[in-house]
Amino acid sequence: MPEQSKLASGIWYGPMLDKQVIAKLKEGLVSITTERECILSVMEILKSGDFSVKSILIGLMNSTEDEEVLNLCIRLFCSIATNEDLLNNENLAFLSKSSDTGVNTFAACAPTTLSYHVVPYLLVLLEEWEDIYVEQTIRDSLDSILNYTSEISEQASIDEIGEIYLDKMKKLDKGKYYYKQEAVFPGNQAKQLISQAFSALKQSADLKMSIIPSLLSIWSGEKCPVSYNTRMNQSELEAVTKYVTILSEKEWVVGNKYFYGHRVE
Repeated sequence: MPEQSKLASGIWYGPMLDKQVIAKLKEGLVSITTERECILSVMEILKSGDFSVKSILIGLMNSTEDEEVLNLCIRLFCSIATNEDLLNNENLAFLSKSSDTGVNTFAACAPTTLSYHVVPYLLVLLEEWEDIYVEQTIRDSLDSILNYTSEISEQASIDEIGEIYLDKMKKLDKGKYYYKQEAVFPGNQAKQLISQAFSALKQSADLKMSIIPSLLSIWSGEKCPVSYNTRMNQSELEAVTKYVTILSEKEWVVGNKYFYGHRVE
């Protein structure tokens, strides 16, 4: 597989490859000589629903010194990590030695794990990192997961945020995955996409929605036709409506996590 200068940039990880191509990638894993080729091959194999290469992803994430490779590893890991994966501290050993870029990437991607088990890592990072930019990213992610600013100050202490986390954990179904404090269900995010698209169309404005188009694309393996800077018009709205219809025809189970149409387990 050719190496890319920008590793899987954009709202998703690209379209799925043909089964025969995936088979060749699996056969070639043992002969790969560069980290970039390795992560790109692992990414394609994961998209096919084969999560057996997760250990390779984790190993690379914890050993690479290439920040672009690390960033893609982090994004992929957050997309496919199970609750159990996050309970194993060794899987995220890179955090103890990572640069502010790596930590910031992890913090920004943490809500996409859809797991409350990512919160303890964010709390530790919040205690360790003094960089204002990184700290704000961590706090934003914690608020996205816990909505703690609805109860306490945005600049609340780590202990105060931790208490809210522990309280919420008592009320959760630990076998499920959550987004914005609710058991995740792509249909809910699809409705939000439609609503935002209608609103932007009425104002002849850009969509100004980034996370949900990305999540829907990654969960389904079908790229969302609009993104943050899409200027909404009737044609774009029709594309969104068609997209949501396609998603509605797929089988989704509330509280399950998906990656390219495959249940993460």
